[in-house]
Amino acid sequence: MIGLVSLNYKIAPLNIREHFYLFPNEISEIHAHINKKVKTQGLFIISTCNRTEIYFEVNLQELNENQVFHSIIMTLSRFKKFNDGLRPYIKKKRGIEKISKHIFRLSSGLESMIIGEFQIVDQIKSAYSLAKKNIMLSPTLERMIQKSLEVSKFIRNNTSIDKGGISVSSAAIDQIGSIKNAHNLSILCVGAGRTSKLSVQQLISKKFKNLFITNRTKANVDPLIERFKLKHIDYKSWKKRLRDIDIVIFSTSSKTPLIKDDDLNEIDKIRANKITFVDLSVPRNIKLKKTYKNVDLVDLDKLKDQVNRNYNKRISEIKKAELMLTKHTTEFNKWVDSRELRPAIISIKKQFDELITNSPKLNGNKKEVEEIYEKFSDKIIKNLISVTNNGKNNEALKIINKIFSND
Repeated sequence: MIGLVSLNYKIAPLNIREHFYLFPNEISEIHAHINKKVKTQGLFIISTCNRTEIYFEVNLQELNENQVFHSIIMTLSRFKKFNDGLRPYIKKKRGIEKISKHIFRLSSGLESMIIGEFQIVDQIKSAYSLAKKNIMLSPTLERMIQKSLEVSKFIRNNTSIDKGGISVSSAAIDQIGSIKNAHNLSILCVGAGRTSKLSVQQLISKKFKNLFITNRTKANVDPLIERFKLKHIDYKSWKKRLRDIDIVIFSTSSKTPLIKDDDLNEIDKIRANKITFVDLSVPRNIKLKKTYKNVDLVDLDKLKDQVNRNYNKRISEIKKAELMLTKHTTEFNKWVDSRELRPAIISIKKQFDELITNSPKLNGNKKEVEEIYEKFSDKIIKNLISVTNNGKNNEALKIINKIFSND
């Protein structure tokens, strides 16, 4: 059985998503915890600002489907010390057809908050590398992830779904652009990761000029400073500059907030005009417990209006991408079903090889015999696929595998 537990932006608010965000070091830990409860054949976990998803493959013997889902959800809740009910924020899927379609849509940007955004591809690649390193994947899950990246590339090359401003950072920059006199305001980017780099590129492309950057490790932002002629603020003193900076964009991997209530109270007192914080981080870098006269906050959930405008612009490309995706999903599911016939196909080949080896007359004309075999075996395999409904008819499959068994 292939299953999926998904906690995503469509059903879970930001405070829930950040609580269940899994850092890379936590993924191997929760893998071990899940395997204590459910003996998985494979596990793949992706955790981003908009989703935490657990893909799994199990052999249903000791537990039924509902028990497997219950065990995984409860393990996740306990691991993250979440005592409230998690089920309202969880979407469950089962079956390779539904799950392969989901991850193909995900890799192609069709499941993203910003339709067509391309950061998800790097996030899937990183999650895949981590799963490979920790030996978490089953052959079917591994091929599904590989295929999702192939599908993503095909759709991006054959549609315009990822053209224009289509990342979380671009939506945030569009939001900033709506602020009065925005191009004359000073902007500080905090962080040096991919989102921060995209934010800087977007700001430069939209002619924002008064740009600053800071990061805990200066060496990580030196290439950006040099390339875009940014002004650097030392990380130890960046909070002191909040008396005169107009906009701050946070995109760091900090596990704890960078701005707290004491900071906000002080900022609110010293500001002559409003400061805007744009928080693109998960977990959040800033949490407002109350409203402040001179502080505005834009976080991921507040970008939804921009998201809806993005969706309306791309409806025709979305339809085109979905047609392509259907074809690739069908092809992949045929491959999965045909795997069930492999024992019979391998056995046919093995028995034929033994027949040639043990027959002197046949062995002397090996090349000619092999040509006949290729034509003959192709017909057999086509008939096997037809009789077993491409491996889906379990009863027929058992009979076929028994007939061609060497036992």
